[in-house]
Amino acid sequence: MLSSAPLWIFLSSLGHVIADEESTKLVCETSTFSAPVVPGAKVLSITAEEKLNVTTRTATPVLPPVSGLDYCEVKVYLTHPGADDKVLVETWLPISRDAWNGRFQATGGGAFATGMFDFTLGYPLKDGYAAASTDGGHPPDFLSADWVLNPDKSINWPLLQNFASRSIADEVHVGKSIAEQYYGKKPHHSYYSGCSQGGRHGFALAQKYPGLVDGIMASAPALKFAKTAMGAIWPQVVMSDENILISNCEMAWFDAKAVEECDLVDGAIDGIIGDPDACNFDPATFVGKKIQCGSYEVTITQKIASVVKRIREGPSTLFGENITPGYPYGLSENFLMNVTIDADGVRTSHPSAMLDVWPRTVLVKDPAFNASKLSYAEYLGLILQTSEQHGWLLDSYDTGLTAFRDAGGKFISWHGINDPNIPYKLSTGYWERLGLEFGGAKAVNEFFRLFLAPGVEHCGFGPGAAPKDPLAQLVDWVENGEIPETLQAETVDAEGELITRDLCLYPKTIKYMGLGDVKRASSWSCEGGEDEEETLENHGSFLGGFKDRIEQAALGLGLKVT
Repeated sequence: MLSSAPLWIFLSSLGHVIADEESTKLVCETSTFSAPVVPGAKVLSITAEEKLNVTTRTATPVLPPVSGLDYCEVKVYLTHPGADDKVLVETWLPISRDAWNGRFQATGGGAFATGMFDFTLGYPLKDGYAAASTDGGHPPDFLSADWVLNPDKSINWPLLQNFASRSIADEVHVGKSIAEQYYGKKPHHSYYSGCSQGGRHGFALAQKYPGLVDGIMASAPALKFAKTAMGAIWPQVVMSDENILISNCEMAWFDAKAVEECDLVDGAIDGIIGDPDACNFDPATFVGKKIQCGSYEVTITQKIASVVKRIREGPSTLFGENITPGYPYGLSENFLMNVTIDADGVRTSHPSAMLDVWPRTVLVKDPAFNASKLSYAEYLGLILQTSEQHGWLLDSYDTGLTAFRDAGGKFISWHGINDPNIPYKLSTGYWERLGLEFGGAKAVNEFFRLFLAPGVEHCGFGPGAAPKDPLAQLVDWVENGEIPETLQAETVDAEGELITRDLCLYPKTIKYMGLGDVKRASSWSCEGGEDEEETLENHGSFLGGFKDRIEQAALGLGLKVT
């Protein structure tokens, strides 16, 4: 009898363990969930399905697929009364409590898609987040804006409002509720992460829905979406206006020369212009120079040099005042122009179909629209049109982040200096306006921090070191008070060797210290920026709001607001 006691105790304990596991087992079924409360919306349906060993689709080299994912997929369809829309919010939940890190992460879109679904959900799920994405009520197609128009070609304002910001807020409400219902407790912290259009979504979330999330990580944001969409076709307009096509070969040659001239502004020869503001490159210096483009020899003329400069400076008014920032020299690729030269010297333009989606679909409403045939005057008219008609809804340049700050929110933004899609100076310009709004850089840095990534293109491409895990640094800031003075960044060079950098808090710039391995972050430091910070602190907050109110009038008159 005594010898059987341990077995009896073991079996009894095992029974209790099994019973406890059964009583707390998470059930991924539709019946597990009830309709979330979403302000201004009505839930139409909910479905839930267990997904095992899933591999996400390949989006870009920056977002390779994620494999071996187990999760509970919950789809919530909702509508906004009077909008006649049907919006999907999809939430992925780590399959067990042990796999959940206790947090929720909302994700944004890209180009003309409000959400990217598995392209952006796989990574947070792998890190233990409950994560959500939304389609905004329209097909998640990066390259199509057809959904913006009704059948009669009028604007579908409810869908455009969804795309602008409303659906991102809905996504947060739904995702947090679904996570709470599944795990039996609320997420202890909630975050947002997005790039490009998704970066703009993050700014819109902070500006219009403060308090919904604790932290926002938004990179390469299309802050002035309406103007940025038109800025993409600026090279085509300039070449049409000047009646000349600048080839990829010629533009790449100028960029290479700019790197040769300005590579050392950061103290090291690494093929990257670390601080474009310190680079005074002038294409006119090379007038008369002969270069080889394939089998064809090109002589750099004054006209070629002036067109290259005009393209890089960005869109301007009739009086030469800047409308939206241009692109720095030193880009390692340029899909904005795409002009080839054949063996006979014939030049042909092949602009990306993505570039003119907005003017072709929404402004001109003509599928045969060709940006390379657009006159300069027509271009200015289209910019004014979209600024007046859509900028109020789609631009996220508002500096009113007081409510976000007062709710305890923390915000990290970063932008690649070599971004050929969205100029990095949109981000630095916004930071400067924040300084005017909040009384200086120190006040801004308490809750909002901007970092620039030299040599990095859109959302992570290019030869420069891109942020390794900025969201993790945001989490440390929000939850542990670890203020990010730099962002850890890395890339791999052509030889497969790891390159590391610590990206600097703007307006500081990264400088090589003169000793040590150029490829290691320990050989670099952050310098400067003090003068800019002091200047901002000596300004009032008046200009921040005043500039917004007169910007549209200034655009049409060619005036400059400083």
